[in-house]
Amino acid sequence: MDIAKQIIDQRINKILEDNQEIFTANDNERNRSKAFLVLGVAAYLDIDLTEAVQYLTDGGNDGGFDAAYIVEAQDSQLNVVLFQSKYSRKLDKDSNFPANAVEKAVNTIKCVFDPSTHIELNVQSRKKVEEIRSFILDGAIPYVTFVMLNNGLAWNQEGQNHINNAFAGQCQVRFEHFSHSDIMRYINREQVINTQISLSGKAIQENFNYKRVLLGRVSVMEVYKLMEEFGDSLLEKNIRRYLGKNVVNDGITETLLDTDKRQNFFFFNNGATMICKKFSFNALQEQNWIVKTDDLQIINGGQTCKTIHQTVKENSNLDFSQTYLLVRLYEVEDTENPGIIQDIIYATNSQNPVDFRDLKSNDECQRILEIGAHDLGYVYKRKRDNALNINVIPSTVAAEAVFAVWRECPHLAKYRRNEFFDKYYSLIFDNLNAAQMVIAVLIFRYCDNNRKKESKLDGIKEHRLYSQYFMAYMIGKQILKGAGITLQEITHINFYEIKNYFDQNKELMYSRAEQAMVDILKDYFNNESLSEIDGRTMAATFRRFDIIERYLKNKTWWEANME
Repeated sequence: MDIAKQIIDQRINKILEDNQEIFTANDNERNRSKAFLVLGVAAYLDIDLTEAVQYLTDGGNDGGFDAAYIVEAQDSQLNVVLFQSKYSRKLDKDSNFPANAVEKAVNTIKCVFDPSTHIELNVQSRKKVEEIRSFILDGAIPYVTFVMLNNGLAWNQEGQNHINNAFAGQCQVRFEHFSHSDIMRYINREQVINTQISLSGKAIQENFNYKRVLLGRVSVMEVYKLMEEFGDSLLEKNIRRYLGKNVVNDGITETLLDTDKRQNFFFFNNGATMICKKFSFNALQEQNWIVKTDDLQIINGGQTCKTIHQTVKENSNLDFSQTYLLVRLYEVEDTENPGIIQDIIYATNSQNPVDFRDLKSNDECQRILEIGAHDLGYVYKRKRDNALNINVIPSTVAAEAVFAVWRECPHLAKYRRNEFFDKYYSLIFDNLNAAQMVIAVLIFRYCDNNRKKESKLDGIKEHRLYSQYFMAYMIGKQILKGAGITLQEITHINFYEIKNYFDQNKELMYSRAEQAMVDILKDYFNNESLSEIDGRTMAATFRRFDIIERYLKNKTWWEANME
């Protein structure tokens, strides 16, 4: 029996045992499948389990996808990752991902990303689809990765035929198989990689400021072998998350597949930067060094390496033997020069927008929040973690909540996650204490849970699916007004008093905020019947700042309608 399958099954048991409030279905197998989905989404996106839960859409009429991750990128690009999950309790057997499920996924893409088509959906799936379509109607170009998640084998040729027939030559769509073995890499991501790299031709090695530097070139086949063996474990210190196809990655693939351009790939690409604690080679050898490394990590160029791996794997018939990549290898020991590794990572990645969460995790303000939250009875996760518990607060969730509730940016909080720890880091975390952070998260989670409840009230049912960030912001303002304090006055001293005020009044405050939003939208659209406003328009409305400035920040409006 596959040991990895057993470990994943044990992990699912633990997730179910610790989080009964999340997995509430009477059907145990359904709960197990949902737990596997959460674990798989977290592993693929390299996020916390707590964060992964909010992307689920599974259920009847889910439209052929069980989870959806949507994030804005540069140049009007929209990255969308869809998941379909199949979990088998027959751990002693390997089965392919069903071909009919692949066919359904193909049809899902055709429907979801064409705003003119109609598709029957459940509440959560409809919300995701309307969000996607609202971006498309605003001119965004979607790049779609459909992840087929299971604890078995990839699809067979029949399934591949469905993909080829629909999307052959289509650069915006990519299918990927993600299995229990891939999830294991997520669970064991602290793996130390001791391996060797075969350089091609002559290389340069120098000692500089008590550090060692090596510059050389490697065949892309060598990169492929490294990624095939170690996967994302090589990228633990790389702060840029790989989300499949995008404009840059497509350019890399296009060059690799072009017979004329392939041989000049070395000159077209910035290469990869790697660090290790120690490297060694035969210095008596003039060229083609075999470099042995201890604790190897790719800190820049991870997207290039992932794209090379994917392209070579999908085009095994092509000859990549004369295609090379520039490699910079630094021998760095953090104990001798504390912080040097983080400084190198920051410097080599600062030219492009990246996910800085891990980079910022050791900041003093993050450590203070961790200590403060612990003293209040909560666990603040500065770094990524696979714990799933209501009292666990990942830093990404904290940033999302604080940005919406206290920093008056509910219109940005949802789709700017990649910029929380970069562009908006100071705005979110400066002068933030643990009490303020926890209250914001409690408000945000309450509103997000209410979003999942279907309303039959006219007006409210039209906006509830999209307005949870605005509801959180409005509740935060009501708490400050009701308690007669400013945000700066929320501290550990009055934390439980504020929390109790929220617990006792949250239903009333939420109801008041929802009804006020109905009145806002009627005035905003100059239409008394919100049922006439389609979901795509409604979703787009909550991405803009108009409502914030015209109503919610307007003191006269607030006093007349919310007090």
